[in-house]
Amino acid sequence: MKSKMKFILGLLMALFGFIYIILALKNPGFFLPLKKGTTYVIYGGYIYTTIRLLIQNRIKGVKGKKIIIVGGGISGLISGIYARKAGFDVEIFEKNPVAGGECTGWDRGPYHIDNCIHWLMGTKQGSDLNKIWNTVGALDNVKVLSFDRMYTSKLNGKSITLYQDADRTERELIELSPEDEEEIKKLINNVKKAENVMIPANKPTDFWGLFDLIKMGKDMKVTFSLFKEYSGQDTKDLMNRFKHPLIKCMISDFCTRESLGRSFPIAYGNFVSGDGGIPQGGSRKMAERMEERLKALGGTIFKDSQVEKIEIKDKKGTGIIMSDGSFHSADYIICACDTDWTFNHLLGKEYMSNLFREVYNNREAYPVYGMFQAAFAVDGDLTLDSETILDFDKPEEWMSDRLTVKTYQYEPSFAPSGKQILQVLLGMEEKAYEYWEELYKNKEAYKAKKIEFAKVICQRITDEYPQFEGKLELLDTWTPMTYKRYCNAYKGYNQAFVITKKSRKNPYPSPYIKNLSNVILSGQWVSPPGGLPGAAITGKFAVQRILKKEKQDVDI
Repeated sequence: MKSKMKFILGLLMALFGFIYIILALKNPGFFLPLKKGTTYVIYGGYIYTTIRLLIQNRIKGVKGKKIIIVGGGISGLISGIYARKAGFDVEIFEKNPVAGGECTGWDRGPYHIDNCIHWLMGTKQGSDLNKIWNTVGALDNVKVLSFDRMYTSKLNGKSITLYQDADRTERELIELSPEDEEEIKKLINNVKKAENVMIPANKPTDFWGLFDLIKMGKDMKVTFSLFKEYSGQDTKDLMNRFKHPLIKCMISDFCTRESLGRSFPIAYGNFVSGDGGIPQGGSRKMAERMEERLKALGGTIFKDSQVEKIEIKDKKGTGIIMSDGSFHSADYIICACDTDWTFNHLLGKEYMSNLFREVYNNREAYPVYGMFQAAFAVDGDLTLDSETILDFDKPEEWMSDRLTVKTYQYEPSFAPSGKQILQVLLGMEEKAYEYWEELYKNKEAYKAKKIEFAKVICQRITDEYPQFEGKLELLDTWTPMTYKRYCNAYKGYNQAFVITKKSRKNPYPSPYIKNLSNVILSGQWVSPPGGLPGAAITGKFAVQRILKKEKQDVDI
């Protein structure tokens, strides 16, 4: 119906243009102060372009053309939904028994462990990203929970909280460290500016025309000013503007020290704006809603289906070969999986772009990290108001000295009555992956080490919160090897590589694959530093890129 309306509207516009030419030629200067020749050129070109697009969109179409999507994570599901809306036949192949990729959760007895969403960018109405979440059903018929604080940082017996009320945060920061007042005010001022930072997610920037550039130039004025403010600086440089050690910790508790200096004020500004809610039910439920939307639109998803290879003939991907040897043909293929897996398993390194080669070879300029995580059941009510980050006496040098503690009291369905879930996250350096990879070869040793680390963490929690003494029950632990096994994640990292001062000026990899005309990349690895927003946007963009190849309207 939508495409039919566009056709009728375009036809009327073309007719209007034709009548306009006749009237303008008979009455020169009446409609526009232009010569006959100029008028003819302008409106003749307009009619030609309009009719040409109408013919393309009306006659060619995409009916009967099939897109195969490798990976049923968030990016794959979104690609599938938009592809169906555009009229393509869609088949998604997912290696796991459930869709959602890293946006998932799992059960341990009567408890549910949520793996992904701490806060979701795009829950606030009106943004391009919010339109994507609504289009794909991520927020359908569900309450979005909002919170008045982002997280609390603790150090040496003192604490500071990042509130949604930035003025309150500013007052408490100044009270904590009067000698940092000037820098605190400057930081909070930039955070308030960042409330208006918008992530463009309507269509790829390489599709933008003059009017898009003018509009985005106006909308992104604040963004450009923040980029300029923190140009050439990383998070460590931002930390060093302050004297108080807790303020330094507060900043690096959210962003790694190598990440760009603008990362923290933009992220906090997004939260202050009222964005960053959590869809009730958690990560797995959100993925399930998106899967339901895909099926309702007529898309198909095959689970427990491992893709082994993309078959290539004459510089085109003709289809996919499965682990059981079966073949599925396609007109287009979207690789919505880890790019390391794509180039080292599905395709071959010869298809890797120069930027991707640089990303994987220059580990200093494009680092990744690891995480050790554990979930505990807790008796009784918890007293933690928000995510809290504690100092930690790390048992290994490649571990972080900061420990994130998060409760799920806002999700009573995750635990039986009278119980709650407490989860912890301990960051690790990239080289930790080699440690876990080697340990994983001996499953008993791997399991024992996880329990050993969990006990150390448990002790740190009870030291900080004596009321939990004897009330913590270990439910599960997971490491970089969990992400590697479950999602083929590069070095077991659950996001994308970090952009640093040593990265290229334009560090964003192309979603196109050289020498392959019909294979497109999507997912967080083509939108560093990753996360759900990058996965969502690249999923939509992948379909728009295919529509452009088909000479179709990319407005979906």
